Amino acid sequence: MTVSLDYDPAAFDAATVEGLGASLRTLLTRIAADPDRRLADLPPLEPDDGRRLLDRLAGPVATLPRRTLPDVFAAQAARTPDAPALTAGAEHLTYRQLDERANRLARLLIEAGAGPERFVALALPRTADLIVALLAVLKSGAAYLPVDPGYPAERIAFLFEDVRPDAVITCAQTSARLPDGPYTRIVLDDAACAGRLAAASAAGVGDGERRGGLLPDHPAYVIHTSGSTGRPKGVVVPHASVVALADWAAAEFTDRDLTHVVASTSLNFDVSVFEILTPLLAGGHVEIVRDLLALAERPGPWRAGLLSAVPSALGRLLAEDTVQVTADTVVLA
Repeated sequence: MTVSLDYDPAAFDAATVEGLGASLRTLLTRIAADPDRRLADLPPLEPDDGRRLLDRLAGPVATLPRRTLPDVFAAQAARTPDAPALTAGAEHLTYRQLDERANRLARLLIEAGAGPERFVALALPRTADLIVALLAVLKSGAAYLPVDPGYPAERIAFLFEDVRPDAVITCAQTSARLPDGPYTRIVLDDAACAGRLAAASAAGVGDGERRGGLLPDHPAYVIHTSGSTGRPKGVVVPHASVVALADWAAAEFTDRDLTHVVASTSLNFDVSVFEILTPLLAGGHVEIVRDLLALAERPGPWRAGLLSAVPSALGRLLAEDTVQVTADTVVLA
């Protein structure tokens, strides 16, 4: 067998191509020596080659932060209690107000059985209550399951059956779309629920109140794949991973970027974690909007610190004649 390798010298140097050729020769030699072995069982490199490759590709080793999301957020709220934290339409919350509202709701969740390695569904419209509920779930120790009220009934039913949450946080507008089940339904705009929230303590929630200690490796949220290749799969992400993302973002982006972050992505996609928790854990300000195209409806010039979007959605926004939005930083997801 004769093999010829052609390459573009503007993209590769000779040594790299010679190395690829040597690896290919090694693999073909092993195939010829034992043609009945599965290809996946054949090592493609000599031991020394493998070590050299790992040494070349290995970057600096970073230690993951061993903190939980409620701890990081509570520390930030204590540092900047009167700073703006959240805007949703005409509603504006400071860090103190957001923290206290989430603490009250977290206590209702704990009474409902929420805790570490448990799940609570969020089925709410994109209002300030959605972010309060998200933080409340994390403070209770549980992980949140996003449920878009606009999803087909079959998809919503599947999410509940797959995860089997202990509770769901909803409102009168969306509660009717949820399936029946053995879970506690917390309807935020119900008069009885509002009374319980008003009577609950706004102080910080600690492990002494939770149903077990909360650890960095405990689940923070579960998001399901689209199911385009078959049955949708729930991907569970722990606290430590989200804290690491937030630490990276705080170092990567400027304070000005995080001063006003637009949250336009559904909670059913991981980009929402970047848009919401990254700024809130760093003292930034989040504005939650219906979707990216809602920015085209704003009258007059308007400025954001950071926008994140998929290219197709950003293209649609820029195609709108009425857009008068300026962003310091745009992240393409």
